[in-house]
Amino acid sequence: MKKSKIRTILVLAGTLIIGFVLGMLTSVQIRHAQLKKFRSFASQEGFGRWTLHVVNPTPEQKQQLMPVIKKYAGKNLELRKKYRKDFLELMKEYKKELYPLLTPEQIQRLETMTHARPGWHHSSGKRVSPRRGNAPPPPAGGPGNKPADRPFPYYF
Repeated sequence: MKKSKIRTILVLAGTLIIGFVLGMLTSVQIRHAQLKKFRSFASQEGFGRWTLHVVNPTPEQKQQLMPVIKKYAGKNLELRKKYRKDFLELMKEYKKELYPLLTPEQIQRLETMTHARPGWHHSSGKRVSPRRGNAPPPPAGGPGNKPADRPFPYYF
C-alpha cells in the first residue's frame, strides 16, 4: 500500500515538473519568435519585406511602391541610428552626474547589473555576447573601461 502511494506521488510530481519545464520552453520560443519579427523591422530589408507582406501588392504596384519603401526604410534606419547615438550620450551624462553621489559599493552594484544583462551594449553601440558560466565580469577600471565611459544599458 505504501509503495503505491509513493509511486503515485512520484508520478504526479514528475508530471508536474515536466509540464512546468515544457511550459517554460514554449514560452521562450514564442517570445523569441515575436521579438525576431519585431527586430526584422529595424533593418532596411526587413522594413521593406514587412510592408510588402502586409500590403501584398500586385506586380505593378510593387514597382511603384519600391522607391517609396526604400526612401522611408533609409529614413527609418537613420532615425534609429540617431536615437541610439542620442541615448548613449544621455546615459553618459547621467552617469557623470550620478556617480559622484554614490558610494563605491553602489557604483559596483550598478556596474554588476549592467554586465549581468544578456546582450548589453558597449558605448561603441556594438552588441556584446552574454557571459557564460562562471566567467568573471569585465574589469571595472583601466583606460577606456572606466565606469563613467560606459553608458547604462537601455533598461536602467
